[in-house]
Amino acid sequence: MIRLQPQTRRTSRTTLSSFESSSSKSAVVIGGGVAGWAAARVLNQLGWRVELHEKSPATASKGHALLLMKNGLRALESMGLRAELLRHGSNINFAKTRVAGLNNSEVLTDCVCLPRNALVDALVCSNEINLFHDSKVAGVEQDDRGSFVRFEDGRTRRADLIVGADGVRSVVREFVAPDFKIRMGRVQEFVALLPEVERGFLSTETVRKIHLPQLGLAAGIAPAGPGREVVWVQFDHQRWCQNQQSDQELLEKISANLPHAIATRIRNSQAVHRWRTCDAVTLEKMSRNHVLLVGDAAHPCLPFTSQGANAALVDAVNLGQALREHSQLVDALDQFCQESGATANLHLKAGRTLEREFLSGRMTALPRSASLAAA
Repeated sequence: MIRLQPQTRRTSRTTLSSFESSSSKSAVVIGGGVAGWAAARVLNQLGWRVELHEKSPATASKGHALLLMKNGLRALESMGLRAELLRHGSNINFAKTRVAGLNNSEVLTDCVCLPRNALVDALVCSNEINLFHDSKVAGVEQDDRGSFVRFEDGRTRRADLIVGADGVRSVVREFVAPDFKIRMGRVQEFVALLPEVERGFLSTETVRKIHLPQLGLAAGIAPAGPGREVVWVQFDHQRWCQNQQSDQELLEKISANLPHAIATRIRNSQAVHRWRTCDAVTLEKMSRNHVLLVGDAAHPCLPFTSQGANAALVDAVNLGQALREHSQLVDALDQFCQESGATANLHLKAGRTLEREFLSGRMTALPRSASLAAA
């Protein structure tokens, strides 16, 4: 684990002054997740001076596991990180799904399951980027000098480019697209990353899933790197959440209908995350006055697509490519928005189709965005 907290103490007003006086282009990135660190890393590789502001007080080893698909792995390869990350994850070559008593086997290519924090740690380049923890954004504003970030403690920051990578509930997005509307998904998830419970229970290359359409449930388990496994449960929120109940009560109620191997794992996990899924109609414009949105801040998508982290990685690579191809920042941002918007629309449509298939009981394979076929 890379320790970053000491850098916060080293960063000073002097550092900020030197940041502004340099002749190279500057960027302020808001958000220290996958999208934020990927964008910061690519900008840094292009020679930009980069600050990254994260609202949490320290770098936390939190989060569950995720699937890296073809497009995300290709993006990591362009950053020189694919080989490193493969050591922390599990190659998934097969998916076995059981629906209504019938088994379906599927061959997968370019699919890796690994802990989210392993991906973030690999993206971090703490010695080259000014990192600020406990740095909470109050909003983005504009005056006759251009756009700037205002923080809750009263500080303000200006840069050639402001990148909003602050997730689904983005504060930066309120400046870029104040009328943005989130649609809550009907299918929610419980997910847990845990140590390997039973050695040899899982093939190191296989994800297993069961779909119980008559109950509005699905669950799965997969290896997530050496000695780790991830378990998830998907459920129809409208069907299972009719009464007020705690997450633990809901999980107990749902897991009573699941296979023993999955039910016992998720019940006994010390850190189960409830994912209230959502998506949104793709923005026509993901930037305004040199303020750009990336990742979930720009295009949240349903988890059926397996595209949250992957799309964020692709955003960073596309941003870097656009900046290489255009000398004018506005032209580069226009190109980025066109490319990202087109892909986000594909993921949006795929996610909603897969949601309908889940609810109707027609989902027979490991779900993912159909747009990956052309990636």
